[in-house]
Amino acid sequence: MEANARFDRLEAKIDKLSDAMVKLVAIDTKIDGLISHNNTQDNRLNKHSEEIDQHSVKLAVVSRSSGANEWFVRLLIAALVSGVAYMLRG
Repeated sequence: MEANARFDRLEAKIDKLSDAMVKLVAIDTKIDGLISHNNTQDNRLNKHSEEIDQHSVKLAVVSRSSGANEWFVRLLIAALVSGVAYMLRG
């Protein structure tokens, strides 16, 4: 009878170990899913970051050309005003 009790305790311990292993596998599967999701999000964020960098470069180029255009328009207005003033002079 003592042997049966020992086997029952051993069986109970094996069952607990089996349950623990099942839980560990489930947790490992969840962790793998989270890592995969995290990698996907990192890739998307990197893509967005690269697009933002490209837009900032384009903005700098447009800003530079816009400044040159603004200078040209001011010069043109000054020339027109000077031309009109010269014609009205006399």
